[in-house]
Amino acid sequence: MQNKSNIKISVSDLGISQQSCPALLKDGLELASPALRMSAVMINQVITSLICLPLYIQMSFSFLDNETGLYQYNGQNFVNWISQPATKIIIGLTFIALIVYTLWQVFWMSKYGQSIGKRILKIWVIRTNGENVGFARNVILRELIYQILVIVLSLITFGIGYFVFMLVPAMVFIKEWNRRTLQDFMAGTIVVSTKNTVKDERIRITLPK
Repeated sequence: MQNKSNIKISVSDLGISQQSCPALLKDGLELASPALRMSAVMINQVITSLICLPLYIQMSFSFLDNETGLYQYNGQNFVNWISQPATKIIIGLTFIALIVYTLWQVFWMSKYGQSIGKRILKIWVIRTNGENVGFARNVILRELIYQILVIVLSLITFGIGYFVFMLVPAMVFIKEWNRRTLQDFMAGTIVVSTKNTVKDERIRITLPK
């Protein structure tokens, strides 16, 4: 019968690069799976859509022609819609809700390295050395600068760059790069989880020579 105390797991077997991400070894963390990362993005998008849903519904009813049953989008209908008291109230409430949601996201991303979606799924962003990612890296570099880069390159390439950036999320499937996307390389970060971390002290992780 095999002695479990002799079981060894190589860092390379886990898809970890110790040179680029020492935090994974020092803190006993593991890379967040592509499914968790994409699910976190979807949760954030669903929350944003729910905040805007009342505005969408009110707009839909306002542009619906009761006689034909078709939507009529023209300048006059827009003026009529925007001048309605209900429209102004819904737009105001939606704007306030989006501001609160954005500030909430920025606070958690800066302090905990987590968006709401990531916090629900128990994954978070850290620097490759294990330190807290902070506001500058997680909000400014990973989000703001990245989005500006997408917009600028899309404009100067007449939209072609936007479709290229749509392939960036696929980088989470590349283990050799520690599942790091372009945003992670820009900010020097990784996305980690402790959900499935091996906690059996009899199993040792050995570094390759």
